Amino acid sequence: MNYMMNTKKLQHDKGFLVYNFDTETTNYSKITKLCIEHLKHHMPDIPVAVCGDHVEGCDIHIDMKDVRHNKRSYVHNNDAVSETWLNLTRDKSFAISPFEQTILMDSDYIVMSDHLMTLFDSSSPFLMPDKIYNIKEDRISESYLGESKVLQKWATLVKFDKSDITEQFFQFWSNALKNYEYYMKLFKWKNDGTVWNDNAISIAHAQITDYNPLNTRFIVPWPVCFASFKCEIDSITMDQAIIKDQKSAMNVREDVHILNKQDLLHAI
Repeated sequence: MNYMMNTKKLQHDKGFLVYNFDTETTNYSKITKLCIEHLKHHMPDIPVAVCGDHVEGCDIHIDMKDVRHNKRSYVHNNDAVSETWLNLTRDKSFAISPFEQTILMDSDYIVMSDHLMTLFDSSSPFLMPDKIYNIKEDRISESYLGESKVLQKWATLVKFDKSDITEQFFQFWSNALKNYEYYMKLFKWKNDGTVWNDNAISIAHAQITDYNPLNTRFIVPWPVCFASFKCEIDSITMDQAIIKDQKSAMNVREDVHILNKQDLLHAI
């Protein structure tokens, strides 16, 4: 891996890490550029590292090749879509990140505020969400991993430091990915053909907490807001997104994970 670093003065003890790999069907670089622009607007002193394909505006570029291929399927405009998804290197983030404190985030997680700064202030060695807020349904929910009693965690947003316990967590994450079929059978989740980091970090969290459901030390203290594939992205500015469904338009002024990447690309 090769590093290219912007030399301007930045707080290198903390930073954002975003993975970016373009595919034949999705221009992720365009989405990642938007993600960086929003991060820089709301938290200008915090550097952004991009791993994978280079994107204009990042402070640090980490070149990475030979990425393990994944795939995912979804419905867009009533059409079934299956596409390549290059997202199976995130478990290497402990070694890859150049920062003492890192917020690892999806490129389609678009910030509308500086709220993420509170995660850097946390004394927890790592944090991840276990609840989601569905904009379309106006509902906070949590779910379980397959048929187990393990609460589902979400890899959309993971804050971590360089401590020994964090390194162990990432080792558990990597092991869960390597043995994905074993854990799928053990926890009895549906095989949809996709390898999910969400499931892998759920297992890693369960292992590092000795499967104690009451241990909330490593949990982001708010639900992750998301707009589902059923939502259309009408427009997006630095401080808000207009998101529509069949019934209404919603003015979203909080950080939001936008799943409908094709609509997001059209709105940029």
